[in-house]
Amino acid sequence: MNKRPILVAFSNQKGGVGKSTVTAVLASYFNYVRGLKVAVVDCDYPQFSLEKLRGRDLKNLEKSEYHQRLFCRQFEDVPVRPIRSSLPRRRSRRDPGQHGGDYDLIFFDLPGTVNSRGVFESVMNMDFIFTPIVKDRMVMQSSLSFVSTVQDFIGQHPEAPLKDIRLFWNRMDSRTSKELYVMYNAIVLRMGLKVFETVLPDLERFNKEMTPFFQQHFRCTLLPPSESLLKDSRLEAFAQEMERIIFPG
Repeated sequence: MNKRPILVAFSNQKGGVGKSTVTAVLASYFNYVRGLKVAVVDCDYPQFSLEKLRGRDLKNLEKSEYHQRLFCRQFEDVPVRPIRSSLPRRRSRRDPGQHGGDYDLIFFDLPGTVNSRGVFESVMNMDFIFTPIVKDRMVMQSSLSFVSTVQDFIGQHPEAPLKDIRLFWNRMDSRTSKELYVMYNAIVLRMGLKVFETVLPDLERFNKEMTPFFQQHFRCTLLPPSESLLKDSRLEAFAQEMERIIFPG
């Protein structure tokens, strides 16, 4: 789709907001369902959650004939290739070949603190930053501070690669009060910040990995999310909104 890949990071200076999970499920959706060529770079030291997820997926694939059939079938039906998962290497961000192939999208899972060496520089060298937020006052205060800082940098450095930063609500429980949601949405708008219209719900399926014992899975680097689990997950709606942002027109 592009001469060089679009670089996207899910970043927040607060941990525990689901950025690694969102990175994994969206990478799989764009790669296996939408047919884009996707790579994932796991920069979240020392957890390396996505690299470990890839290792578990490979081991479980060896133990499950059902998933082996799905894995082979997807290459027969659609000429897709598995998501490439890698650890970061020190090379120029503007060299499209640095991640080993012709990709449409490269997702980065950045560390949970911008105080780590090189993280803020990495943030500014993305094309897009998407920041997950949850209904927690401490998380919101930290997240708004982070996004405001990045937004100010964009305004002061129009030559920087970073085009846009947006918040999105994650792990929203429909059974709880929407008071904080409404209040903080109003604050976000007053601050001139951008937020996704699509809200991702708090559903256990987002953590459901491939296992040899169950046929359904949602968070997987080798296969798309199971169709039955995609229903009512809001993942497709979120991906469509995200695609309109990163591929305008």
